[in-house]
Amino acid sequence: MIGLLTSVSLLNGEQPRDLRAATGRSIETETSAVPFADGDRICFLGDSITAGGYYQTIISNYYLTRYPDRQYQFINAGRSGDTAGGALKRLQEDVIDKRPTSVVIMFGMNDVYRHTYVDNPTEDDMRKQKFALDRFRENMTKLVDRLKRDANNPKLVFLTPTPFDQTVILDRENQPGCNDGLARCASIVRNIARANDASLVDLHGPMTEFNLRQQQTDPTYTIVGPDRIHPRDEGRLMMSWLILRAQHVPPIISGVAIDVPNSDTADCTNAVISNISASSSEIQFEMLENALPLPIESRLRQFSSLLPIANDLCQQIVSVRGLDDGKYEIRIDGTTVAEHTNRDLEHGINLALNKLTPMYQQALTVTQLNSKRREAEALACSLLNTRRWMQRHYQIDVDDPEAVQAHYDSFDDKRQYNASMAKRYIEHWPRYAEILEEVKTYQAEIEKHRAPTTHLFQITRIP
Repeated sequence: MIGLLTSVSLLNGEQPRDLRAATGRSIETETSAVPFADGDRICFLGDSITAGGYYQTIISNYYLTRYPDRQYQFINAGRSGDTAGGALKRLQEDVIDKRPTSVVIMFGMNDVYRHTYVDNPTEDDMRKQKFALDRFRENMTKLVDRLKRDANNPKLVFLTPTPFDQTVILDRENQPGCNDGLARCASIVRNIARANDASLVDLHGPMTEFNLRQQQTDPTYTIVGPDRIHPRDEGRLMMSWLILRAQHVPPIISGVAIDVPNSDTADCTNAVISNISASSSEIQFEMLENALPLPIESRLRQFSSLLPIANDLCQQIVSVRGLDDGKYEIRIDGTTVAEHTNRDLEHGINLALNKLTPMYQQALTVTQLNSKRREAEALACSLLNTRRWMQRHYQIDVDDPEAVQAHYDSFDDKRQYNASMAKRYIEHWPRYAEILEEVKTYQAEIEKHRAPTTHLFQITRIP
């Protein structure tokens, strides 16, 4: 029988590249994390990089599609502009009251005092940099202590901070040395994780190395966004992949290998096949898989080929040996999804990223609903954060619409961040309870579409 995982052809025909080739080094050093378990309630605690909800949505997409018989709840506890010290002030409402079983923690970007990193730092700048690191260590330690004491000791997953891109060539103010400061934050996080026997995922090292490698050929390339701070789509995908890879999650969605002369038996992984009929030029069978594919957006396909993302997360393998020489049409439920030679089929084809399959389309429905859930949840988090900020820093009665309107009107530049947040609050806060209900509605809709169904496969030689 054919080994399903010994040699796999990716959809683009390329073999997966090792991360060492992309970054110049291995990342296996201290990176390790425990996979999320059935029934877990996972809080992602962090600053604006977390508040957008993007990377954790990709992670939740994996779990929702790979384990459709399990239940997970993913909770956004990110807040724009936040620090480890700021998180202590909102920990009760945003995390502890949510009764998490796991908390994923990433801070550093706002803790590091970015403004002190300049071309020629003064002694005062360097003193402030050291103070920022000392305070970061202190506040992260307090966060851990409170979570252990007040949140029923959840599993902790520490993420080192994503890079500040101080090396890319772009028309944007730089803070030279800031990423080195974040590397020191990463070292602090590593020590805290080790001291608490907690999971650790290094994002800073691999993302920095990948950035530098790409910039050798394109100095304007950045896996971080144009503001040097917030990872763009490619960065979010890499973050998610690094976290899932550290959890050692299984790459296999499903696998089937059939030897035509012995087609009454088949080698199956995470699937059940039935009603096999075969000849030297055609094979047909029904298959019920135990998982759905993990969709990757089209615009990220080229980027994902730079890293072994498909090899690590997306393997949906069909392998058939013993067919006559020639080209074969693959139909699923009567729809043509691909054409391959008998040699391709013998080697094994990966359908995971094939957008034409009904399995991919079903998974896409799940992830699209999950994106809508993310948008609603992120909006609710942003409104609550703005409410607290106006109360704490401006002493505004946030339940008085006239007071909030006067606060917004006081800004000469309505594009200023706090002005735009105040405007958003005015427009959406009256719907806050409704937005929270939308999050629950999308979650319920997701559950309706997660269960795999049986599909008819027909592989027929093209005359």
